[in-house]
Amino acid sequence: MTFLVGRTTPGIQRVNDTVHRPIGPRSGFVHKVLQHLERRGFTGAPRYLGVNAGAEILSFLAGDVPRELGAFSTAQLIAAARLLRQLHDATIGFDGLGVHEIVCHGDASPCNTVFRDGLPIGFIDFDSAHIGARRDDVGYAAWLWLDLGDSDPDPIAQGRRLRQFIDAYEAFDCLDAIPAIMDAQSELSQRTGAPTSTREWAGQCRHWTAVNRTALSAGLASSRHAS
Repeated sequence: MTFLVGRTTPGIQRVNDTVHRPIGPRSGFVHKVLQHLERRGFTGAPRYLGVNAGAEILSFLAGDVPRELGAFSTAQLIAAARLLRQLHDATIGFDGLGVHEIVCHGDASPCNTVFRDGLPIGFIDFDSAHIGARRDDVGYAAWLWLDLGDSDPDPIAQGRRLRQFIDAYEAFDCLDAIPAIMDAQSELSQRTGAPTSTREWAGQCRHWTAVNRTALSAGLASSRHAS
């Protein structure tokens, strides 16, 4: 049985327990990454199963995928950060890393995450995967999992939640969290080829983060002292 799936990428179909996606210019690299993750025993990513009629075939990760950003519980934030750490650690030893730390997912947002029983268990859509640094992926992921730029949550409370995310990841300097987030926001706001609406939204998020940086930092610090 075939189902149309995919939130932003056109032409994706689910066929029983597989997903068929159009071949793209970076598909070869993504296939190598997925094969490496499988060899390392990382279960939080689709398996690459081959190519048929111009489409790549991946295993289907059963579960729920949020359609939008939003408010996530502490348990969900912690699980997401730990899953991201596991993904990064599993990419160590990937052929072609050179002097770089890891392979970044590139878009480890809630909208590319599979949930089961309310908790994140896997990432999908590795189209933006690239060789890089933990800092790049952690900053980007923390921004989207906390939805920094939404004016509703109190920034001090957001700083405390950010600390929970960073502490759960473990291998990251908490003091670099906000600069890493702002760098990720700046990069997307200037990314060539990104839709104008996306670039504008990223710029607005960066402005919010800059304006509330002192309060976010206070939340980080108060959480540290409380622990």
